Amino acid sequence: GYISEQRTIELTEGQTLTIDIALQWDNVDGEAVLVTAQVEGQIAAINQQRQANTITNVVSKDRIEELPDVNAAESIGRLPGISLQRSGGEANKVVVRGLSPKYNTVTVNGVRLPSTDSQNRSVDLSLVSSNMLDGITVMKALTPDKDADALGGTIDLKLRTADTGVQADVMYQGGYTKLQNTYNNYKLNASVGSRLWEDRIGFIANINADQYNRSADLFNASYRDLLVDEERVPIPNSINVRENNLTRERLGGSLVADVKLPGGELIFNSIYNKLTNTGLSRINNMNFGSDQHRYTLSEGYNDTYINANGLSLTQDFGWFSYDAAASLNRSESHSPADYSYEFMQEYASDQSTKLTDLTPQLFPSLFDNDSSATYLLSLSGSDRLTKEEEQMVQLNVKVPFELGNKVSGYFKTGAKYRKLSRSNDQTNQSTGNSPYYGGGRELRDFIAQNYPDLGIDPSNRVPLTVFLDTYGRDNFLSGNYPLGYTIQPKLVRDIYQLLNDNGYTYYSVYNSLGQDYEGDETFTAAYAMAEFKIGKYLTFMPGFRIEKEETDYTAKYAASLSPAAGLPLETVPYTDTTTTRSGQFFLPMFHLQFKPIENIQLRLAYTETISRPDFRQFAPITFYDPMGNWANAPNANLKSSNARNYDVSVSLYQNHVGFLTVSGFYKEIENLIWGAEFNLIDGQQILPDLVILEAGNKSPSVYTSINNPNLATIKGIEIDWQTNFWYLPSFLKGLVLNVNYTHLTSDTEIPTYRLEQIPIVPRPRRPPFTEKVLVDTTVASTLPDQPNDILNISVGYDYKGFSTRLSFFYQVGSLIGQGGAQFDNWDDTFVDDYFRMDLSIKQELPKGFQLFANLNNLNGEGDRRYQSPIYKYPTNEQYYGFTMDVGVRYRFK
Repeated sequence: GYISEQRTIELTEGQTLTIDIALQWDNVDGEAVLVTAQVEGQIAAINQQRQANTITNVVSKDRIEELPDVNAAESIGRLPGISLQRSGGEANKVVVRGLSPKYNTVTVNGVRLPSTDSQNRSVDLSLVSSNMLDGITVMKALTPDKDADALGGTIDLKLRTADTGVQADVMYQGGYTKLQNTYNNYKLNASVGSRLWEDRIGFIANINADQYNRSADLFNASYRDLLVDEERVPIPNSINVRENNLTRERLGGSLVADVKLPGGELIFNSIYNKLTNTGLSRINNMNFGSDQHRYTLSEGYNDTYINANGLSLTQDFGWFSYDAAASLNRSESHSPADYSYEFMQEYASDQSTKLTDLTPQLFPSLFDNDSSATYLLSLSGSDRLTKEEEQMVQLNVKVPFELGNKVSGYFKTGAKYRKLSRSNDQTNQSTGNSPYYGGGRELRDFIAQNYPDLGIDPSNRVPLTVFLDTYGRDNFLSGNYPLGYTIQPKLVRDIYQLLNDNGYTYYSVYNSLGQDYEGDETFTAAYAMAEFKIGKYLTFMPGFRIEKEETDYTAKYAASLSPAAGLPLETVPYTDTTTTRSGQFFLPMFHLQFKPIENIQLRLAYTETISRPDFRQFAPITFYDPMGNWANAPNANLKSSNARNYDVSVSLYQNHVGFLTVSGFYKEIENLIWGAEFNLIDGQQILPDLVILEAGNKSPSVYTSINNPNLATIKGIEIDWQTNFWYLPSFLKGLVLNVNYTHLTSDTEIPTYRLEQIPIVPRPRRPPFTEKVLVDTTVASTLPDQPNDILNISVGYDYKGFSTRLSFFYQVGSLIGQGGAQFDNWDDTFVDDYFRMDLSIKQELPKGFQLFANLNNLNGEGDRRYQSPIYKYPTNEQYYGFTMDVGVRYRFK
């Protein structure tokens, strides 16, 4: 009933040594349980959760090894309180307790992973293969020895370590994607490990490579409101249908080496993963409001990599123990070749159609399709490079104590230093004069001279006809909308590159210099905590953490919109803008565990955590567009958000019932960062420190970030049931069940600002008779990315060497975008309900071989978004279809 423990004891000749060993309780004594493959993984996860000193959910090593998921995010998505964000049908980011991915931290063996997003602090977990992992822990109530910048929780990925003897594992699979009807998917994973020198030194190395078609069909629609019989009716303004033909490749590996020391060990771990996206998008845009029909071809290539390296030393001398660690982590995201080519037809729709009769489904029949009347509008290209590097050192010291026979525990303290450097560098170029209009005659002449075979008349526009491709698909968006004309990629790409090489393109300053930034963030932290075990049933863990932050970011402000065509970006005069911020937080934390009887466990926790602004919110990105009369202004007084978290959890373990946990939580978040928009007017007192350069008296629309002065709250309940049916007769003993349900609600008031013309009293003799006034109001809102209900059900079955798991995931829709304060929030946007089924199958073969298959998204579910809870009309739909993987695995030990 207890966990085994092994210790190495060194004795000199004639020495007598007395050692007290207190074993940790493992399981409730009872009837014999049949431990099959999935049951072993379930029991391991249960034991880890029960022994944790805080509220934690676990994906055990055995669960990962027996029926591995595509990536780490998919594995985490089966835990309670977790929802997923997907790209091309593949999970890539994790939402913990309704809080967006940027509000959570991700570590590997305790080493923090750098952000992979160009906008915020989130980490793309699709970069991490499940095959290199030894387990996953999601800590939802933090302890003082953990980084405090996690409003939702901390996700720790454990790398595999070497066992005694030589181990080898090789896996290869091939796959099918129904949407593009392709069989080109593959995945290869191999690892080898061993222990040497009487098991004192161990190592395990892993390498993985895969390629998947992650294509998707997308539908987008925009709406305007029309007042009909005093009722506001949504009218579709445009629809945009898109085919994203995306190939995603990964290459990565990990190395873990350890050396056993007296009373401890030295561990080095390194992980490298590179994700490459190569895509082609074909877009058919029908805009009824502007009476235009546009076709766009976009090409994109992106490399993203993460590299995390950590060195840790732990030693336990009985009366005193310590651990020290250092790490160096890097991430980089590079999009060197994003191109876009657009063609347009004007006067393209039947404008006699009654507005109230318009539906998205009607649009294809209203728009003319005439390639000879559709002309080249623009060619553009961009390059973006985002880098992040982080260094960290930390030291923790732990001293155990005993107070009589009833009280024991430890004191623990430590300090941490972390420095992060971040930069973003991007450029955007497009044709200086559009070939669509009269000013593009010189550009058309150049194309005609260099491509005489196209038969282009430079005195007229360049027709789509000469660029038409033969590509098409009958099953695009299930046949409900046409993909329409398609464009030859190589021809338009060659023309753009020729124009660019010969000075016919110009830089967009806003999308080039205006988006560049670089900066440093320095964080120091210290903490103190203690654990008091009082008798057999009560454990109290008080503590606090102090975090201090210093940030220094620089961006560029350029007064000019664009240099002349053909001139380098360096000719644009710009001014460096710098913002320096600092802050300090005192964060108390308390945990209490109580076991009234052996198989019931109660946990209570109060913790305080923080969340720092996104990189682009820290960076002083300043821009003013006199044409559009809008400005982007950084808020130099932006603060980190802070939260008070209240948690309670009750767990019951019984051999027939299994492991049942009910958890409740409540969070109060102050200074939550939110986007704000308002018109700049003389004498306005809203964020008076904002500096809008060159604005004059034009009252531009200002975009910035603010700390919400109103409290945001989120509360929820999580129910998790893990059991197996070992007590059933015959073959039914192999059934394994995991069910969890989460219900979430959140609430806050979002500041909004409305510009009104107020009559001047008394009325003057001469105009102006009104003055501009900003009206400050609020809108009730839930938090973005927060689903109301999440249900996970996994039914597993093991029989001898056969294992299978059928998974069901259901998520109730959530708010993702806040609209205006008027008209009953008719322009709020939501994610629709989502239901998905996956099936995994494995068969053990002789001599260490396995056959397996993963059938994902059996029901062909897609992601759907809509506008307004009142009308619920579609704004975005994405369908990526069914995928299947079949493979073979060999394991030697």
